[in-house]
Amino acid sequence: MSHYIHHYWQVYFEYVNLMKDLSYKQIPLGLISNFYQYISPEVRERMEEEAFGQELTTACPLPEEIQPFFDQHKQQIKRIAYRPANGKVLLHFEHLRFTEQNYTRFHPNQTVVLARWKKADYFGLPVISKPELAGEVNKEAHAEYIEKANALLKPYAHHPVFGNVFFREKLRKDIVQFIDVIDQIEMLFQMQPIAAVIVGTTEDVYSRVLALQTVKRQLTSICLQHGALMGDEAFLPIFTTCHGVFGKYEKDWYVDKGCQPEQVEITGHPRFDLVKERTPLQQDLIFRKLNFSPAKKTVLVATQPFSEAFYGDVLKTIAKRKDIQLIMKPHPWEIARNRLNDYVSIERAGNHVKLIKKEIDLYDLLPYVDIVITLTSTVGLEAMLFEKSVLIGKMTEGRRYPYYESLGSYHMENPVELAERAIRILSDEQEMKLAKQQGAQFIKQHYPHARSIDVLLSLLKTKTGVDFQR
Repeated sequence: MSHYIHHYWQVYFEYVNLMKDLSYKQIPLGLISNFYQYISPEVRERMEEEAFGQELTTACPLPEEIQPFFDQHKQQIKRIAYRPANGKVLLHFEHLRFTEQNYTRFHPNQTVVLARWKKADYFGLPVISKPELAGEVNKEAHAEYIEKANALLKPYAHHPVFGNVFFREKLRKDIVQFIDVIDQIEMLFQMQPIAAVIVGTTEDVYSRVLALQTVKRQLTSICLQHGALMGDEAFLPIFTTCHGVFGKYEKDWYVDKGCQPEQVEITGHPRFDLVKERTPLQQDLIFRKLNFSPAKKTVLVATQPFSEAFYGDVLKTIAKRKDIQLIMKPHPWEIARNRLNDYVSIERAGNHVKLIKKEIDLYDLLPYVDIVITLTSTVGLEAMLFEKSVLIGKMTEGRRYPYYESLGSYHMENPVELAERAIRILSDEQEMKLAKQQGAQFIKQHYPHARSIDVLLSLLKTKTGVDFQR
């Protein structure tokens, strides 16, 4: 582990222990906190230094101690009797990333969708709107719990994290939201008979409270893996009763972090079922939109934030080749913040280079490109599911992310050499064949389920005894 991650878990453990007695309606508020969001950029920078550990009083946990620590705290949640007749499965819309085809597999009489917007139904499934759950604001509880948190933090004025103004202000704001969301989810379970919950992450407050409420009520809850596993903070700990992952790589990773094998199921993610189920737009239509020629080779580069130097070198090297068509597909974060100047500049290389934001769906592009290049993006996995040749960049600084390492020589550190390798593969049929074979081997090991929704529905039936499918 990096110094930062060592220190992150040290401080996170200390925080959960500090807050262990601060519960609202049996839900420990310390477990709801998405802890890495409490660390300011300045503190995060200091945590990268080995000396930071000398300022901490807690020991650094071993990797295999991480999940058991949180499981122990989840076990302290007081259980209540809750066994409603005709219980439904609740699908939390935010971050679930289900497709229309996924939703329509669930039976409308046995399913409810929780969302932030108001609609009578969503693809035929009844919807509960979060604003409708909001009752009278419990200002007394807000004030009481902020005061309790302040009292707990009082001895820690000089603590390197807990004494930080950013940390304290974030916690105070969050406590108000924690109480409001707990009240809303309590209302939800009173309104609806719930037998199981499916969420797309437990990083947001609603999903985490839903997960902890299922612990309190002794219900089944499943969190699906929301992207390629890159780093601890967004994927650990597990708060649901079961975690659905892409493949063996993730299951082994979680077991190494102290999870019990039965806590982790290889399910894939239902959104990827579209690779086999969806008919893409016709190639001539896509290439007309791009003003590209179907006769030329095409490369798609899926970019990511904070990696400008790597992508810049890749894109500029390929853009020099007028005989190769280049599609730049920025990350949604880059699009939302208009961090596109570098790509706009490269697009000026000529008509053979196109910057695509949201005009064309990724799954309409992938069938018709020859090679896909990215760093840590899930697009690499998706491209291999489409049986495309893939080259993955290797991070040269910061933490090591081993997910794509089994691609061997197709996982490269030098961006210019990677781009030149892509150019060679495009001009050599045997090289192209070998690249595709490597991708097929990766999929066999890392993503075994072509129809994830079937696996998920079967898992739900095994866990609850109820068949929720339409």
